[in-house]
Amino acid sequence: MNSQPIVAWCSTGSLPGGDELYTTLLREDGLFDDSEGSQWDFKENWPFSLSDDYFGGIARLVCAFANSHGGIIVFGVHDKKRTGGHNKVKWNIDRFNAAINQLIGTLPQMTMKSYQNEFSGDVDVLLVKSRQSGVPPLRFKKQVGKYRAGTIWVRAGHEVRAAEPSHYPVLFCRAQPANLESSALDGSIPPSPATLKQRFVGRTEVLDHLFQWLEASDEPRTFLHGKGGSGKTTIAYELARLVKEHGENLRAYGGERLDAVIFVSAKEKSLLVAEARVVDTETRDFSNEKELLSSILHYGGWTIDEDYLAEATVDQLRTDVKEYLNINSVLLVIDDIDTLTTKGIDPGSDFLYRTLCRAARHSKVLYTLRNAPSQSLINAVEVPGLSDDDYELFVDECVEHFRVQQPTLEFRKKKLSDLSERRPLVIESVIALRRTAGSYDHAIDLFQQQTGDAIRDYVFLREWDALPANTSRLLLAALSEFNEPAGFRDLQSVLQYDPSTVNDAIGAVREMFLQIDEAGSDALYALAPLTKAFVKSKRSQLVGYGLLHERVKAFRRHVAVSNPRVANIATQVDRLIPTRFQTHQVERLNDAYRLVTDKNLPPFVTEDPFFRTVLGYVCASFAQSRLQQARGAFEYSFNMNFEPDFRYLRAWFQAERGSGINDGWCLKIADYVLHGKRYEERDKMEMIGRKATSLYARAQERLVTDPSDALKDLAEALRLHLRAYRLYCIAGDSRAENSERYARSTGFQLLNTLGRSSVPWEFLEIVETLGRAGDGYLDPLEDPIFEAAAHVIKTPLKAEAISRTRQRVRLAIDSLSTDRHWLSKSVQERTSTGLRQFDRDLEAKLKLLRQPTRASM
Repeated sequence: MNSQPIVAWCSTGSLPGGDELYTTLLREDGLFDDSEGSQWDFKENWPFSLSDDYFGGIARLVCAFANSHGGIIVFGVHDKKRTGGHNKVKWNIDRFNAAINQLIGTLPQMTMKSYQNEFSGDVDVLLVKSRQSGVPPLRFKKQVGKYRAGTIWVRAGHEVRAAEPSHYPVLFCRAQPANLESSALDGSIPPSPATLKQRFVGRTEVLDHLFQWLEASDEPRTFLHGKGGSGKTTIAYELARLVKEHGENLRAYGGERLDAVIFVSAKEKSLLVAEARVVDTETRDFSNEKELLSSILHYGGWTIDEDYLAEATVDQLRTDVKEYLNINSVLLVIDDIDTLTTKGIDPGSDFLYRTLCRAARHSKVLYTLRNAPSQSLINAVEVPGLSDDDYELFVDECVEHFRVQQPTLEFRKKKLSDLSERRPLVIESVIALRRTAGSYDHAIDLFQQQTGDAIRDYVFLREWDALPANTSRLLLAALSEFNEPAGFRDLQSVLQYDPSTVNDAIGAVREMFLQIDEAGSDALYALAPLTKAFVKSKRSQLVGYGLLHERVKAFRRHVAVSNPRVANIATQVDRLIPTRFQTHQVERLNDAYRLVTDKNLPPFVTEDPFFRTVLGYVCASFAQSRLQQARGAFEYSFNMNFEPDFRYLRAWFQAERGSGINDGWCLKIADYVLHGKRYEERDKMEMIGRKATSLYARAQERLVTDPSDALKDLAEALRLHLRAYRLYCIAGDSRAENSERYARSTGFQLLNTLGRSSVPWEFLEIVETLGRAGDGYLDPLEDPIFEAAAHVIKTPLKAEAISRTRQRVRLAIDSLSTDRHWLSKSVQERTSTGLRQFDRDLEAKLKLLRQPTRASM
């Protein structure tokens, strides 16, 4: 089939007349072509439902076409007969557009047209145009059927596929199809710094952020930060390579066509992964501002006179750089800039930033560094550990590169993942060790011993040496002594510092060294295995460590270890009534109860807090009949500073909720978990949601008898649902969808109640408070805010009430302006726009109210 007409249709965004369409799509025998291509696809029916798997597949195809070169979807063609006229569903483009807009947060440019042909059959054609410059790749905001949220889809041949590195030139650089000529940009980039030079693995999300900054942000500078060995340099290099080799059609902010790409590095040390050895970098480009400016001018092609560059003063070079950036639009990548800043060397970043802001052409500079840039957090992109899919792919690539056996599934999922913290450099190092170690377990042992010292020093030593005070190192040493996360008060107790000193020490090490669990009421701090191994290798050298070691040992003596008799009873109970079941057979329940209430049990068993939690679990499993006994057993454990297993607390919570009495016990259980130290972040996220639903249930009972307290409960429930939604989204947890639904429902009830009242500004006070708090994503509030605003406009109000409401609107808009409070930028913009319209509507309502009536004139 001749695809050129389809290419032309997609380019212009216009569908042809009927004769041209059928001529293009039909074979000589009058049937529709049975092949599909990069810009056309056939479907038998228009989607009947706008929420099922079939609709998800169509929406996925729309995203793929928009993310690639555009395309057409021809509805009504039978898959086998290849005739038209088979679409039995009447299409409604307005409903379809609304569903697509809600699903992906924006609406791609689409055109729909019906065609009739009595011989080949009628068809309906949807044309999807390629997304415009400055619009980020489209993806689902929520899961639809089997299609996950967040995946970026592209069209590859006749298939829709999740974006991979081979698709990046088209996806990010808008490179034209292979049959069209393309030329590289000017500038200079060095050879790839990656060990796996044949293929760049994953990191689609990080590159997506960087290309959004390049195309759509007016900020000339951004920072790519992440822990040592996380792959920052490799990602920055891939960005530079993509733009240099395929960026001819790319437009930077302001519609600028880029002229050149320059990659320079201040990196002093490099790690030879295969040899587990750190060496000095031979190709370092600069070590101060003068050398940086010289490198920009040299690699940018401004001058090849090396003598001039060597003899010129910093002021002369600055003048040349200003002229160069006035004439050229450049992507400048400056790698490992904190090699200099941690030594107190000024690399001229402020000069470069001012020059970029004032230059006649738009240019961009990307810095890579390890610590988050405190001076510009809003203009920074973090490089986390590898995601699940990228991690699996990267392990496979390393195995192939080093030509070793595949590790077992258990080793990949647990040992390697935990030890490496999913940092690419560490994964490479462990798999490289497998060549001589004989087994992966032995490779891990070698890595944890002296063989891994070079890698750990490469990853951490620079930041360790740069810590401003010994107190920060002692704090890390204290955490290396703990077997579980520690809270602020724990650290203060063992360090014997005042709160401000502990706070400063945490601030100095949080980005590079700490794992922080903020799901509970108090933040908990811990060291990941790789970090802990490094700190253990250095802590004995610290002044004051010996005393600290004894303090931590004394602090931990209170931790109770249950005796074997109690452990045996717990095992028997778990066999009789497993915690994974919500209901149990009566006979098994009675057997378990007899076991834990045996009068012959000695005191060293019955007074053990772990035994009491097992007793509480058994009693809670009876639901209402033994709830009082369950409460007493669990409270005894907590009074003994023992934290029960989360499975037992979940069963107790379900029993209290099932009682139908909202007397506060569900909230107490949730708080036990949120204040606990041993509970995982996933458990705390679950309890945040459970606490919110309990508050919501209590509010329903109070709405008539005590409406003031009911509204307070609803407000707190809404805050917790939004917080849980944010935590689930960040963790990639599937429970995010339910959390979003609960937040919307609670938001509708609370904001509508206030919006209809005589004090409508209070609904805006709720919105402002949530925006100021910043501990949850506010996206689920979009529709509740608009509906409450509509109620306010319809409700008769006095002039004073309208004026007060208008004041609160402006404060609410200001509180919603921070990007990190939102999952979707488009939702944030729509909400702010809607509130500004609400303010104008209130202004019009106030003017109408103040107009003199005809009778008074």
